[in-house]
Amino acid sequence: MYNEQQINSNQYEMLGATLEDCKRKLYDKYQERYQILTWKAVLKPGILGFGQKELVKVTYIIDDRLSYASPKQYSRSEPAYYGRPMPSSPYAEIQDKSGYIREIPTVNNVQPKPLQDSFTSNRDEIIKKLTEGSNVTNMLQVANLSKQIEKITEKLDKIEQAANGRSEHPSILKVDEALESNDFTRSFIEKINAHIKSALTYEQLDDYDLVQNTVIDFIADSIQIAPKFNSKGRKNAHVIIIVGPTGVGKTTTIAKMAAKLKVTAKEQKIEPPKILMVTVDKMRVGAEEQLSHWGNIMDVEVRKGSEQGDLKEIYDSYKTDMDFILVDTSGYSPRDLENIAKMHSLLDVDGMKADVYLAITADCKASDLENIIRNYESFDFRSVIVTKCDQTMSFGNVLSVLIEKNKAISMVADGQQVLHTLQRAHPLCFLKYMKGFNVDREHIIEKYGPEEGSEKNDEK
Repeated sequence: MYNEQQINSNQYEMLGATLEDCKRKLYDKYQERYQILTWKAVLKPGILGFGQKELVKVTYIIDDRLSYASPKQYSRSEPAYYGRPMPSSPYAEIQDKSGYIREIPTVNNVQPKPLQDSFTSNRDEIIKKLTEGSNVTNMLQVANLSKQIEKITEKLDKIEQAANGRSEHPSILKVDEALESNDFTRSFIEKINAHIKSALTYEQLDDYDLVQNTVIDFIADSIQIAPKFNSKGRKNAHVIIIVGPTGVGKTTTIAKMAAKLKVTAKEQKIEPPKILMVTVDKMRVGAEEQLSHWGNIMDVEVRKGSEQGDLKEIYDSYKTDMDFILVDTSGYSPRDLENIAKMHSLLDVDGMKADVYLAITADCKASDLENIIRNYESFDFRSVIVTKCDQTMSFGNVLSVLIEKNKAISMVADGQQVLHTLQRAHPLCFLKYMKGFNVDREHIIEKYGPEEGSEKNDEK
């Protein structure tokens, strides 16, 4: 493997498997009395270009004057240069297609050409040598080899451009544009791109249907759907509290939840649950009247508790008589930390063991949602209810933040009608509206089950 030859009075060449192997061989033979001048990758021709092997050719000199240090100062375990240390600038590092870093010489600190450029520049010389004395059959084989070299060169160029960030595969660019039109955040789009590149080969990126299906599956897999709440076996009433900023539809959602429980019981032909709706909203004018209006229609009792200790008194009075106690709360700006803290104290009732849900609107901006989640984190909310889904067709902002914040979605709501407008969350609730994607509904249903909001036996 190690072929050495003298090319002039004091310069030599060595052909080896790798640069590191050449260094070790030279050090074993000459200790520190050698200095590498240049090295380059070369191809060892096979038969008609087939079975080619990449080797390293090293040019070096031998000079006893280079022995300025004791051999004890060098260790064979060192990964560094084994002979005289090189000047700081004559070598540059590049990363080849295998992922390894290579040193290659520079001239006047000018970075070398990429590997595929060197490969292309030697192509004609390689083919010329292969065709010397060839017959017609060999010429046809060489012509085919030339085409293969062109394809390899083109792929190397594409791979290098992608690695250097100069361009992306057209399918990735198309996906990015579609995701941006659906309001997904840049950080989440970058995660999707990373997933595409790890899941698919460069050749598979040419199949856009495969790419978009990979993206849809990644988003669907990333959406966390909260498990159904289970009220069975409880000694006391199941308390559900909805918190969130002003204007997200908490009061309407409480009424929708009560209606859903009633309708489900009727469809399943079981005894309807006993429900109490409570409002502790002392900020919005008419909150109690609105809840009482719905309570009268559904034959559900309504109570108000706006002062410290009121909720505890209500809970203690009704906990054994009710199956559900649904609590509506005041809405505050996410920046109103003082009133949010006061509401936290108002809802803190010993032994109540409430399930808290954060209500957000489907058209909430990503930055606003991040702030909302941060400031309502202290409530230890069980999951998120996405309201006003009828007011937008782009759910990217909400999905991006909830996925990145690792928050589950339990229910989605739309419209002002109380009946039949609250359903259990499902990936299709969001994916079916995505612009620029052909969503395979049957595949999603097969993978995640049907949209449970339409099932007759759905608990919620």
